[in-house]
Amino acid sequence: MNEIVEETVFISQVSNTKHIHRQSHNNQHLKEFILWFVLLICLLLLAGPFAHHLSYSVPTVKTRTIARHVFSEERALDYLINLTQYGSRVSNTRGNIDARDYLISQIKHICSLSKSHIQCELDLQNFTDSQHNQLQNILVRVSNSIQKSQNIPSLMLAAHYDSVEFSPGAADDGSGVVIILELLSNLINDLTIDFSNVHLIILFTNAEESGLQGALAFITNLRWRSNVRHFLNIDSVRCTEPANLMRTTSSQLVMDYSRVTRPRTNVILQKTSTWFGFNTDYDAFKYNGFRLGYEFGFYLDGYTYHTPLDHPSTFKQGVIQDLGENLIILIRNILLENNQQIADKYDPDPLIYFDILSRHLIIYKLSTSILIQKILIVLIIIIGIIRIIFDHIYHRKQNFSCNGFHCIYFQFKNPLTIRILSIIIYSISNILSMIIGLLFSLLLACMISIIQPASWYGNSTLAIFLFSLPCLIGFIIFRYLFDLLHGRILRKSSQNSNEIHFDFEQNFSVLIVYSLSMIISIYSNSQYFYITLIWSIFICPLYLVLIIIEFILHWKQIFEKNAHQLYLPLLISLFPLIHTIEIVNRILRIFIPFVSLRFSFGWIHRGNIIICSIVVIPTLFFLPILQRTKQFLHLISILLISFFIVLIVACIRQPFTKNHPNTFYAKHTSESIYNAETSMNNSFDVSLISQQSSITVNTYHGLVLSPILDQFSIKNGHKLYNKTCFSSTNCTFDDSFNRQLAVEHIQIESIDENYSNYRIRIQHVLSYNIQIASLWNIELTVQNELDIPRKETIIDINLHSTISIFEIDIKIQRCEIHDSPFLLLFTRLMSNIVLMGEGFCHAIDDDTTLIINR
Repeated sequence: MNEIVEETVFISQVSNTKHIHRQSHNNQHLKEFILWFVLLICLLLLAGPFAHHLSYSVPTVKTRTIARHVFSEERALDYLINLTQYGSRVSNTRGNIDARDYLISQIKHICSLSKSHIQCELDLQNFTDSQHNQLQNILVRVSNSIQKSQNIPSLMLAAHYDSVEFSPGAADDGSGVVIILELLSNLINDLTIDFSNVHLIILFTNAEESGLQGALAFITNLRWRSNVRHFLNIDSVRCTEPANLMRTTSSQLVMDYSRVTRPRTNVILQKTSTWFGFNTDYDAFKYNGFRLGYEFGFYLDGYTYHTPLDHPSTFKQGVIQDLGENLIILIRNILLENNQQIADKYDPDPLIYFDILSRHLIIYKLSTSILIQKILIVLIIIIGIIRIIFDHIYHRKQNFSCNGFHCIYFQFKNPLTIRILSIIIYSISNILSMIIGLLFSLLLACMISIIQPASWYGNSTLAIFLFSLPCLIGFIIFRYLFDLLHGRILRKSSQNSNEIHFDFEQNFSVLIVYSLSMIISIYSNSQYFYITLIWSIFICPLYLVLIIIEFILHWKQIFEKNAHQLYLPLLISLFPLIHTIEIVNRILRIFIPFVSLRFSFGWIHRGNIIICSIVVIPTLFFLPILQRTKQFLHLISILLISFFIVLIVACIRQPFTKNHPNTFYAKHTSESIYNAETSMNNSFDVSLISQQSSITVNTYHGLVLSPILDQFSIKNGHKLYNKTCFSSTNCTFDDSFNRQLAVEHIQIESIDENYSNYRIRIQHVLSYNIQIASLWNIELTVQNELDIPRKETIIDINLHSTISIFEIDIKIQRCEIHDSPFLLLFTRLMSNIVLMGEGFCHAIDDDTTLIINR
């Protein structure tokens, strides 16, 4: 009896010892998790705010008193303030013509300060746009007056000086124009450049906003374009962050750009314009024979793009200086080196390139990327197979106690099969976890598009957290459920399941996932999958080294706690994490303003999915690293709390503010009919028989318009008559805001006895855009067509005797905000919504039909 009691006590002590050991083990895991989580937060801070500060830092602004050959932002901004004082510069308007004259005067002044052997040739290229307006491009060729050869190559610097309706066009594209003006002054005053080997052409195009018409006109100018070897185009949307090299005609040209002080570019930026379908003068040059070209621009945070807020006061200090200093280095290298080698237009082995915190440019060939990925895949397969075979042979010959993964060889009848199956199962679970995480984020994107479609508008950081957290949560939840299922299966298969570890299998499964991503990258043969190599080249070697070291040391004490598996993958991911967050943030800041503009055209769901995909796809590379922490419940709790905080902020915040406003467009349309009976008298006034006018308002970002118009009507006490909304973002109502009629008076005079020739005098509002047309078979001549602007149009017509009735159509277009009482009132009362203009001048479109009966 005493023996039995003693045995019972012994069992109780063993049970307590196991309980204490389990509790100590759990406490140790909790401490490791806390340390791991603190380390993760530190890495995110380094990869986020700190990296952002380094990437977007700008140089000190050079004052206007500095030497003329040194780029000065202050001098460039002096040009800009003068250029934008004319208001909007829509083609063939007062602002456009005044801006042209100002640029000509500044070019003449700059050239007057040039060295004696430097020759400046100023030319104005006349062309007719699609609306039959007579427009001009401004061209300057700088050459050496001593060197008379006609076959000297040229470098062309281009920007457009027109803007859209209502916008002073400070960034788009006043920034490009004034940077080139300052660069022209720098180069002419640089004693090291004599333009004997390479000429310099300055091109300021007109009518870019209405379809690249100025650039296309320049293409036809054989005198100026024949020797252009390099071109450099500048176009922008907002100057609140440093500019990027957006596109090159050949990736080989990036080698020359890599010499600048602060290179800012990424191969992915080549696709941005294609994804949105917008074109610049760069496209006209590229697809019409110019094979060596760059496009630079300020494309981040384009929330004030094509609005009255595109003003010099919004510029961030130092960004003009930053781009100017980079360009002067690139231009000097081209002018001095006389590099006439034509790069391969089709880039048979294109370069992959990206900047590191805007300090250094990493450049390597696509073939090199593919080769490295193939080597990594082969190493992963070979080392994995060798490790399993050696384990199998070695541990079969030894008599080890059950410790760590060695238990596999004593607890299972077919350990080799178990190990292979475990690798497959872990790999599938990782892939499924990533798919679940992706689906979680896409589901949230669909929900957000219904609840708060533009919740991320104006804040790329919020978008990153909003869509990455659900991905992490979905991944961790699935991994947690898989571990529970896996543990339950092991408990049924083995009595000592708690001592069985599959660390090697889990590590190797991570390598399998990365191998699959590299296979996709290789198969795509695309530069734009380079992010796969960035992660793989850091993570895969680390895991391979750990696998080898653990095998060699046979799990000695230094690796007994397996802490290296928890911390090392996190530490080694610092560089790819910094680069991934930085490039995702940069792309989001380009995409968000343009994606949301298309909400009114059915892009609400698509836009949210696009933004979600930009965030989540790079996040997937980081997910397998998270599986190393076994504290799934703690991690899920932290992620859920963080997600709900971010979701609440996203739902209650006001996305549209002064710095990133909502936008609308309004178009006035009037139709007037005048009728004349010519047999009444030789000279007579024509009577107005009908007139109607309306205003059509469109909002962007999916903003519902009807409540806004109701609010506007209450504020100004003016009823909107016959309001009809064709969609939630498009409404029309009568134009009853006392707007001046375009055509004020029409007089017809017969100028021969047979009543076949008439002179028509039309008195109308002052306008630069007056179009006279007739569909009838009559000879029509506008006597004062070249008088721009004008308040009277004189038309001579010649009729055949068979014509008894005919019509003349008179179209008068204006785009000054003071010509519209409605726009003046709306913009004053509804300060949270800003006008967005278009490239043509047709915000106020007055169509008049003159019917003449003989």
